[in-house]
Amino acid sequence: MTTSPQGALRDAARHVGCGLLMGAADAIPGVSGGTVALVLGIYRRLVAAISHFDLISVKLLLRREWRAAVQRIDLFFLLALGGGIVIGLGTFILLIHELIEPHSPARPYTYAVFLGAIAASSWLVMKLIHASTNDPLSICWALGIIGAAVAFLLTGPQVFPDVQQAPPLLFTFCCGMVAICAMILPGISGSYILLILGMYRYLSGIPKSLLKGEAIGGDLLQFVVFAVGCAVGLIAFSKFLRWLLHRYEPQTMSLMCGFMIGAMRALWPWRDGDAYIGPPSTGELIGCAALAITAALVVCGADYFTGANNKIDEAVQEPVE
Repeated sequence: MTTSPQGALRDAARHVGCGLLMGAADAIPGVSGGTVALVLGIYRRLVAAISHFDLISVKLLLRREWRAAVQRIDLFFLLALGGGIVIGLGTFILLIHELIEPHSPARPYTYAVFLGAIAASSWLVMKLIHASTNDPLSICWALGIIGAAVAFLLTGPQVFPDVQQAPPLLFTFCCGMVAICAMILPGISGSYILLILGMYRYLSGIPKSLLKGEAIGGDLLQFVVFAVGCAVGLIAFSKFLRWLLHRYEPQTMSLMCGFMIGAMRALWPWRDGDAYIGPPSTGELIGCAALAITAALVVCGADYFTGANNKIDEAVQEPVE
């Protein structure tokens, strides 16, 4: 089945927009780009495309079977989505951190928006699980509770102190592998994992230093090693995740939904260091509650009008073996 040029352009524009939202989410500690991909209906296709970066694709390239290689890795989808992710990630790293700095007056309201959006997204994913499973729902509930508990513990106090100077390259590489696996999982924020490991502020400061012309060779090497770790972790983990979605879709989705719910701990609007406190005033409580409810209604409204709740995901590009 071929797609018209107008349809292909429309799909590309949509995937760029999805990438923008995913990149923006990944830039924020506590919000997962995987959650956005799941809600937007591109999660399965994304995991499948990444998992096709393997020896079969390499052999196709060596035989100069370009068309088959492009089809196998769903290249145009990845280019459109990846371009949007890079733009969204870079933009929000530079802009939104002013809103979520510990002493920013906008921080509670910003986190309230994300909290409401993810709460609504979790409810939508639960609807998808209920509609797609023939297995006993008790299994899905149990996996969801386990996922929520794990994510709740992962989004607790920071484990390592903030990195002030360039760490060992092996540690940076491992941080990349772990963070990218978290980023692709709904509910677990790769940015927050980096924050727990003490690497978030160091790594997010490198793009700012580049723009100011202050970055040094050691920082650039750290960034490259981190990117390589991300690539290795992403390719390796995506194959396992694709297998889980193919064989145990409702159970895997239940675990992911639990991750989303448990990770909302990281988005509590009022924090004093690692302590979770209450709102300082009734006005701020009402404002945050109103924003959270509005964000939840926007997510549910977008789901209703796009019909995203009627399907698990976009059609997966069939690989060429």
